Amino acid sequence: MKLDAAVVTLLIAVHHAIAYIHGGAHTDLAIVMSVFQNAFIYFVILLVPLAGAVLTWMSRPRIGLWAVIIGMAGALIFGVTHHYMLVSPDHIAHLPAATPYVHDTFIWTAGAMAMVEGACAMLAAYFLGRRYRDATAAWPTGD
Repeated sequence: MKLDAAVVTLLIAVHHAIAYIHGGAHTDLAIVMSVFQNAFIYFVILLVPLAGAVLTWMSRPRIGLWAVIIGMAGALIFGVTHHYMLVSPDHIAHLPAATPYVHDTFIWTAGAMAMVEGACAMLAAYFLGRRYRDATAAWPTGD
């Protein structure tokens, strides 16, 4: 359904816009990510959901929804772990010295990304489940 694709695409666009702002705060705070973290961010958090959104518009919506679920769930786990659990310069309570504006930007974008990632993963899972349910409803039950 095109509504599924539109909703998922919109949420991914919102997520990527917030991530762009968050990346700017990372730069302003001079928080350096490891090679592994950067690879995870660019591939799992940015590329996989984007590819999933494209696939939802094409002939592979189930694969696309799975990609969105995996990418957004991975992003949520990564973000919550680094921003709220592990003590590091990437933790919202242990940020390097900067202006209050930069700190506020980092903190609100970390929270907003987590909310959008969770919502997007859950909606994609709902859409996937609905597609599966609709597809199996046409099958005879054998009763």
